[in-house]
Amino acid sequence: MKKNNVYIIGSILLFIYLSSSIFAGCSLKNINATDKISSPSNSLSPINGVWEIKKYKVFNFGNKTYQQSKIKPANLLGSKAAFNKEYAFLIDEICKDPQYKLKEVDANNYFFYTYKVSKEDFDIKEDKIEVISVIYGENLFHEFIKINEKELIVYLDDAFYYLEKIDDDTSKALSKENIEKLQKSKEENPLGKDELRRSGVLIGLRSNTPIDYEDTLGSEYKNQSIFYRTLWIGAENGKLRPILETPNLFVPRMSGFWWVGVDAYELNSDHPRDRLFSYPVGKERKDINLIETQEEQSLKRILFVGNDYVAIEDKSTSNINNDEGRSSLQIRLIDNIVDNKGIKISDISGEDGKTAMHNSASAFLALQDKETSKRLEKEPREESFALYRRNGHWIVKGRLNSVHPGDSFYKDYDINIVPPNKMLNYDEFHISWNEVKEKVPEAVDAYTSPNKDLAIIISHNSLYVYRILNGALENMYLKKIALQQGESVVMAEWATGDYMERWEKTLKGNADILVHE
Repeated sequence: MKKNNVYIIGSILLFIYLSSSIFAGCSLKNINATDKISSPSNSLSPINGVWEIKKYKVFNFGNKTYQQSKIKPANLLGSKAAFNKEYAFLIDEICKDPQYKLKEVDANNYFFYTYKVSKEDFDIKEDKIEVISVIYGENLFHEFIKINEKELIVYLDDAFYYLEKIDDDTSKALSKENIEKLQKSKEENPLGKDELRRSGVLIGLRSNTPIDYEDTLGSEYKNQSIFYRTLWIGAENGKLRPILETPNLFVPRMSGFWWVGVDAYELNSDHPRDRLFSYPVGKERKDINLIETQEEQSLKRILFVGNDYVAIEDKSTSNINNDEGRSSLQIRLIDNIVDNKGIKISDISGEDGKTAMHNSASAFLALQDKETSKRLEKEPREESFALYRRNGHWIVKGRLNSVHPGDSFYKDYDINIVPPNKMLNYDEFHISWNEVKEKVPEAVDAYTSPNKDLAIIISHNSLYVYRILNGALENMYLKKIALQQGESVVMAEWATGDYMERWEKTLKGNADILVHE
């Protein structure tokens, strides 16, 4: 009888442990330590109403000239915008069923890190401001800075436009007649036809093998220990466009495109070091405030790049505190990538993320042999985690380092939690992994487009582009591109519809390009 009671109690305890681990991984809270993000009820948009462009400002563009009259800032004065739960339009762009994401941010940091201007340039006195992202499907429509209940700012084509609220009632501006007129105008544009299916992806790659750009793009990409590049792959109705390549990581963000990468210093010394960099496309590197500290005596490897976050592995090359050779995982904000302090898992996943990390680490340690368990940290550090790829999805891993100073031993473990939306906008996989392995037996990773029309398959030495037709991979790939030895994907950002054209145009106009015909 006692034996049965022990068995029952043990089963109950096991069920409680598993339940807490599972529910910690599934119930996520998107709360940041400094910013607050919420998705308001769609019954009323946080910028509901009709708005009109009243004025504009242009900063730091020197001799910038607007070649096409239609994009001269003055020509947009008087243009309208309107928002409600069913539609959103700005000037001549419209989207249906918009979602409104409201974020409260530090005004100084937002303007400086996003646009390299100050809040004083806009006569803003408040420390906190609200930023509203209007999203449809997986795409950003536009991002608006809310100055007050009657005034918004939007950034378009190198200029900031002030919108003033002129009416709370959207029934006329978003009437059936006006909507049909806007949609008809879009449909008459060949690029807006529904039957034209367009998908594009920015693939960021990391390689330990040098990539020789000196003969083609110049010597400025020479001084690196680990090499990064971005491939642009676009297709229209399954027909592949020329594939473009540029050094470093070309990252799409809500505020526009940014450059992200790593600079190497003192490569021939006993303690070489890397420095991460990030800055908006179109800005000069010399204008960016890059900070060097003693803690930068380390080699840095980028593992993942999203719209706002970068996951890195940091390996010390300094013998200060006898930590040479020790490595750690970190998540950093792209806006402040030079900050050596990683963010905590609870900053992006709340207390549920913290609980999932502790439960997963405890379960991992319980499976290790006595010697290994004794050697490792017993309590995981909240800052020690990153994102990795596995079978077509991003997963969260934590790292337990040795408890002994100077010992570089560590073990990584899976954290039972879904990567939070704040870090990852899109991670759907529309075909089976078995089908991927059937087409490319040596495949180690794969990505599919939101349009379900394009697949990127990665092997140890090649990247394959496949068309998806009727939910399945076509028999023959569209393109095969050679990869460097050990090269792996750190970023995959998709654009569909009109955004495919915009992204390609922006890349061509702002980057050193190699073309893969």
